Amino acid sequence: MSYDVIVVGLGGVGSAAAAALARRGQLVLGLDQYPPAHDQGASHGETRIVRKTYFEGASYVPLLVRSYALWQELGLLTRTGGLFLGAEDSRVLAGSLATAVAHDLAHEVLDAADVTRRFPAMTPPAGTVALYEADAGVVSPEAAVRAQLDRAAVAGADLRHGEQVLGWSTTSAGVRVETSAATYEAGALVLAPGRWATSLLADLDLPLRVEPRVMHWFDPPGGAAAFAPDRFPVWIWERSDGTAPYGVPAVAGPSGGVKAAVHHSPVRPPADWSAADLGDLLAPLLPGLGSSVVRSVDCTYTLTPSEDPFVGRHPGCDRVLVACGFSGHGFKLTPVLGEVLADLVVDGSTRYDLDFLSPTRPAP
Repeated sequence: MSYDVIVVGLGGVGSAAAAALARRGQLVLGLDQYPPAHDQGASHGETRIVRKTYFEGASYVPLLVRSYALWQELGLLTRTGGLFLGAEDSRVLAGSLATAVAHDLAHEVLDAADVTRRFPAMTPPAGTVALYEADAGVVSPEAAVRAQLDRAAVAGADLRHGEQVLGWSTTSAGVRVETSAATYEAGALVLAPGRWATSLLADLDLPLRVEPRVMHWFDPPGGAAAFAPDRFPVWIWERSDGTAPYGVPAVAGPSGGVKAAVHHSPVRPPADWSAADLGDLLAPLLPGLGSSVVRSVDCTYTLTPSEDPFVGRHPGCDRVLVACGFSGHGFKLTPVLGEVLADLVVDGSTRYDLDFLSPTRPAP
């Protein structure tokens, strides 16, 4: 059987692309080697931070604005507010502020005392500055993947889990994909393979590196009331040594407790921070939080040198679309990227500027 489009990888981006394509009338085959909403890649962990004041760059904001609308349409966005903290010249603080100003995004700038007055559980060190974004919040990656897969299935997509993709090639009419079970053909191919991009896109020699991360959940002293979503924000804190931990409130989920992890660190590999190490790291900001660990879960980042993902056409084949290298911050973009990939397949273009994400962009 021949399909209009094959989507390889049904995590955050792939599930959204399968749904968007199927809802636009495409005959879609979706392939993934693991069960739906699995925990073997990067689309798990109960919560993902969603924000618009983006220290990664103002170019993301048009995509983020559309993504927010789509998260609300899916009914998956919980607004908690967000604090992005650091020294005045830190990337997290200065980058977030620059993006907010460039796009006239609602925000407040708070000093350390302001933060503690508003959120008593948090005690930033003197000299810390914070940008507060009321619109920030969380989504559940597992719920998001399931919702997109449900949408895709209802729209007629053929979704096959437990089927490993071994390779792909072009044909005179489109593409051919070989799996552990069969060989399929289609007019177009969307490759959203997560950490498996290093093998499925080996022909491009993209500068990707896969790094482990560990997420931890803590039982806060005095109970979770002070960390409830209506009383405590999502946050990212850049310390003076460049280490950037992050966390979310105590939202309902299998783990319970307050989630925190190290996003990046020049001091040592982020995966090397144990729960106890992270508790010590957070002590100046969140006293006592790390004294009782509930659970720890592994995940992976697939990083690019600039930390901007690769999204766009395969330079060797117009019928193949690439989406990979999301560097630990891409999940919030998945609904709009699903639309973007559908635009490129069906219409041949999209209204969004993707030049800064192009797989053929110059190396930084």
